[in-house]
Amino acid sequence: MAEIPVITITGSQQKEPKEFFTRVFCLRKETPPLGLLVEYLKGRGATPIIPAEVNEKLLNSWNWVGIEIGYAKGRKPILVTCVRKGGAQDEIFKQDIEGLLNYVEAHREIDNWRVADQLRGCRFYIANILDKNDITEDGYDFNSWILQFFEENCDGMVQIDGQGFYDPQTGELIFELPPIDDEPEPAKPSQQPT
Repeated sequence: MAEIPVITITGSQQKEPKEFFTRVFCLRKETPPLGLLVEYLKGRGATPIIPAEVNEKLLNSWNWVGIEIGYAKGRKPILVTCVRKGGAQDEIFKQDIEGLLNYVEAHREIDNWRVADQLRGCRFYIANILDKNDITEDGYDFNSWILQFFEENCDGMVQIDGQGFYDPQTGELIFELPPIDDEPEPAKPSQQPT
């Protein structure tokens, strides 16, 4: 019988990306051009890293769909996407809004009507995709500035996976969502009569 060789991998191994979403549900009809977001980030003292193929024309376009924006060399960028009502991703838009609206309406909390109204009036939402295995505190700060830009300039309401929806005026959590990392507990075996 032949022996099967055992290969040991030494050194650090890269973890698979663990996607984490943050969103801003916006009432404004049009998205601002990405150039305004970049200037806003620079005004906060950040140095946004934009892919080389993104030129001035793209930065000044109102009809953008997504862009990777880096916050530090050697770190994965944050993917900033825009999903519009009636746009190319209309089916995704409807599905996401409907799913969240159903959840919000089924879970009565004091301020759930505010969240429901925001979702019903939403014209587009920004979804930022972060890799939890790679992001640093600086990256979370950078992401919060992106969220704040759209919240302030597009009549937005921030939602963070595993946390909930935040009041645009106070920044307080007004509608809690269930944690995303919790696995359901396995059912305990039932005792069978013998």
